Amino acid sequence: ERNAHNFPLDLASVEAPSING
Repeated sequence: ERNAHNFPLDLASVEAPSING
């Protein structure tokens, strides 16, 4: 879910996919 509040989290996932899994 892409939310304004999760914006920073989404960016972190894009820069470090390892965080997402």
